[in-house]
Amino acid sequence: MNRKKAQNDNGNLTIGLIILVIGAVLLFRKLGVFIPGWILSWPMIFIAIGVITLVKHNFKSGFGVFMLLFGSFFLVKRELNLPVEIEQYILPIGLIFLGLFIILSRRTNSMTNWKEWNGLEQSLEKNAFNSAGILTPDDPNAINSLDLDVDGGDVVNSQAMFCGIQKRVLSKKFKGGKLSAIFGGTDIDLSQADLTGPAVLDVEVAFGGIKLIVPPHWDIQINVTNMFAGVEDKRMYPQTKTDGTKILRIKGTIFFGGLEIKSF
Repeated sequence: MNRKKAQNDNGNLTIGLIILVIGAVLLFRKLGVFIPGWILSWPMIFIAIGVITLVKHNFKSGFGVFMLLFGSFFLVKRELNLPVEIEQYILPIGLIFLGLFIILSRRTNSMTNWKEWNGLEQSLEKNAFNSAGILTPDDPNAINSLDLDVDGGDVVNSQAMFCGIQKRVLSKKFKGGKLSAIFGGTDIDLSQADLTGPAVLDVEVAFGGIKLIVPPHWDIQINVTNMFAGVEDKRMYPQTKTDGTKILRIKGTIFFGGLEIKSF
């Protein structure tokens, strides 16, 4: 029960702070203190979500940028009454910048992991198939299943936007990474991976879901901000005693989505 309580504390704290700020603003207005009307306008909801997401992800979240631009556009439109000739260009320009941000971030992740992928490919070339057609690897990190996209790097990066992604991580020195599921789903199988020290996995979920399969002896520490979302740890009562040296820390934001963790 302590693990369940710990994973919900951060989300409850965020929701509590938001309610506290709204209550304080309403009280100050009743007391006659001048509070700008735009503070409680509906675009501020999207701006707040964008700011929270960007802060949690060190200002490297495409979803956070989108929510911030989306809310800011309608806030400026509402307060300044932009001329039609200017208004019609703001949203397309914002989408262009968002697209460039996503493309550049994906390119950076690909270049970072290229050397690790190249090493995996070379190790696979040393393997052979036996007479039954079964892969018999000399390297224990080699592929043992062909039904999933296999990631041999020590860092996993996955961005699922309006799609679904399935990956199996084989690294024996797993260090973490970043997972995004925006209107999509991501399944990551870490059952064949191993840790040599604490690893950090940054998750970003909005209207989607992430499912993690982890070894039963790993110590999973969850610290995510979740609003209108669910975090389900199905390892609540593990049959295997956790190893204090195998620590996977999960942090990030989950809005209108879910995170599921399980073991076999």
